Amino acid sequence: MDQAVAYSTLAVTVTLALSRPRIGRLNLRFTPGLAALLGVTVLLLMGVLAPPELLTSLRIQWRPLLSLTSLMVITGVVHEVGAFERLAAHVEAHARRTSAARAFSLVFLVAALTPVLLNNDAAVLLLTPLVVALARRLYPGRSGMVEAFAFAVFLAPGVAPLVISNPMNMIVAEYGGIGFNAYAAIMAPISVAGALVTWLVLRWRFRADLAAAHADARPVVIPPRHVAERPALLLLAVVFLAYPITVALGGQIWMVTVAGALAALLLARGCAVAPTRRLLGHVSLDILVFLWGVFLVVAALRNVGVADRLSDLYRLAPGGGALKVGLVGTGAALGSALVDNHPMAILNMLALDGHHGRALLAALVGGDIGPRILPIGSLAGLLWLTLLGRAGVRISLRRFVSIGTLTLLPTLALSLLMLALL
Repeated sequence: MDQAVAYSTLAVTVTLALSRPRIGRLNLRFTPGLAALLGVTVLLLMGVLAPPELLTSLRIQWRPLLSLTSLMVITGVVHEVGAFERLAAHVEAHARRTSAARAFSLVFLVAALTPVLLNNDAAVLLLTPLVVALARRLYPGRSGMVEAFAFAVFLAPGVAPLVISNPMNMIVAEYGGIGFNAYAAIMAPISVAGALVTWLVLRWRFRADLAAAHADARPVVIPPRHVAERPALLLLAVVFLAYPITVALGGQIWMVTVAGALAALLLARGCAVAPTRRLLGHVSLDILVFLWGVFLVVAALRNVGVADRLSDLYRLAPGGGALKVGLVGTGAALGSALVDNHPMAILNMLALDGHHGRALLAALVGGDIGPRILPIGSLAGLLWLTLLGRAGVRISLRRFVSIGTLTLLPTLALSLLMLALL
């Protein structure tokens, strides 16, 4: 009975979080956070979860959740000063002086670097509407170019090079005791190699569209720079450089992000960027609640033995060698594609408890890349499709699966091979 409740609750929670249906005449939309709260409530009422586990979840997650909140504030300030709009204008000006293939490569590079400084969800949210509008201005009437640029935004952020680049990686690394510098030393080279493979595959896949498209060489008006733009970007760079230094000195990531968020708020206030309430509006409480709640939903699966069975599967490859890395990484990729990478990451974390190191990193690699197979694999994927829909761009499921799988197979294989060797 408990197993049925746990399985069905996870299925309902993920379905509601990703589909976001509206409830009858009340017109109340199920958000990810509301879906997670509903799942936790059901599990508590059915006795599959115990009340003390709520506090246990907070004790494990408070540092990464606080870091994520602070990064949302910093992202909000950078967004409010118009940095991304000016960046898009500079990209457009360059694209009008060069080939479509080079313009595509520049967009891919921007989409790959943005999550390094912020995180993948923020990158998709900020870049998708800008890039779609950019492609339409550059190549009017060419839907293939809009699709190519859109896929560049979604697929460029592959394996998270830093723990801050993906919210779930922050939580799993915190739980597994994997430090910022130790994580980056292994995952950054893997991320670069994976991005290069993804770029090559997309360049080949959209080669006909890129060869046929040409932009008019007309001048582009660059929006004026906000007085706070350079200080905001400088602050972002300082925060980025402070991560490895602080960790090397014995500090923690959350200390850097909180200090950065406070400095960003002071900067915004001093330069009249936007009211504090508006800046805090960039903090998605719904996503924070979802991350906390989905941890508890997966904890219920552990309580009914699901994590133990997954652990038994991973024990088929003893030790921590290449076979183990391949099994865990592939399992994480397939599981993430089917049930969303957030709950799958936590389930892998619990299943690999006591086996940290390369096996846990392999689970993160699979969880970062696996959502390329199906849209349900990540909130970023569903957010991307939603933003494209609002812009009038339709990506069919067949198209998503075919292009996503085409990039996933070589990227996952190379990433896991490099992880095994490193």
